[in-house]
Amino acid sequence: MEATKRSEPQPLPFLLSLRIRHPSMDPASISKELRIEPEHSFQAGQPRQLRNSLAPVALHTESYWLAAVNPAAWFGNPSSAEPPTLAISQKQLDAAVARNLTWALCLCAVRLSKSHDALLRKICSEGGEISLLVTLSPPAVSSFNLTPEVSRIFGELGIALEFEFASD
Repeated sequence: MEATKRSEPQPLPFLLSLRIRHPSMDPASISKELRIEPEHSFQAGQPRQLRNSLAPVALHTESYWLAAVNPAAWFGNPSSAEPPTLAISQKQLDAAVARNLTWALCLCAVRLSKSHDALLRKICSEGGEISLLVTLSPPAVSSFNLTPEVSRIFGELGIALEFEFASD
């Protein structure tokens, strides 16, 4: 029997991360509301990790929360009771969203506005800042559209879009 070569998964053409800065909000409350675990977070007033143990202890002056966002996962997973053709369609839909930045941005805008509007507006009204960080792989993403409707939603929610072009 010949061993089959497993192909390496292709890197995604883009990564989306939601970053929130706030004067004092507890990052745990952000995680609970958004139902996303952060990759990195700290609360205002907590001690900062210092590189030099001789330096005086410094405290974070603001709360910070950063998490990867996966819009394809927001479609939900079909239950085992559903027909297999639906499961295949779901997988195809998830794959399409994971590779199409225009769709991913649209899904983010709709999901954040429909499910988390109150939290995001509260963060902004209390002096916080929200950014959706979009890291692109230039060879994999040749173009995308940011429709007026999607731009409007992000603007109304106070979410800045930040684009970074990653070099491989």
